[in-house]
Amino acid sequence: MKKALRLPLLFTALIVLASGFALHAAAGERNRGNRFKASFTETAASITNRIADLKTFQLINTGSGTVDEFGTATVVVGITQDRSVAPCGPGSWTNAATRRIVLEAGVLLLRESSIACPTASGPVITGTYKVDGLSSTGIFTGARGTGKLMVNVSTSTATLSGKLRLADSDGDSDDD
Repeated sequence: MKKALRLPLLFTALIVLASGFALHAAAGERNRGNRFKASFTETAASITNRIADLKTFQLINTGSGTVDEFGTATVVVGITQDRSVAPCGPGSWTNAATRRIVLEAGVLLLRESSIACPTASGPVITGTYKVDGLSSTGIFTGARGTGKLMVNVSTSTATLSGKLRLADSDGDSDDD
């Protein structure tokens, strides 16, 4: 009787184990270990220049690009520059931005904080971002993550890299 039960139990345990590995592999393929990498080409669509009286410059950039593992995307970035500070010397400033990345799978919203520093070829912007999972939609609803960004103003290119943890994916919760 015991031998008759062992074989079906062993077979069931193997199926459960194999299913668990398959589900884990599928989740890993969907978001490649929670890594995030994107690049965009952007242009200014709207500009509000209040540097003279408020030391503030606002712009809305639009563009397109790619997000690894998720495909082509369009982007809208609302940026406020504080020109009253110079974090890396004369001609520098700080930025606060909201980046909306529209993909087939949903909308990913990022909150950005950065500084713009002058270089021989024009300003280069470096900073960090944090995923806003509450404002994101589709598969990005409830997502978390952080990372770094760099914008080369003279070439109008933005690159982002870091972590993206989808709400329904496995992984460390330390990637906030």
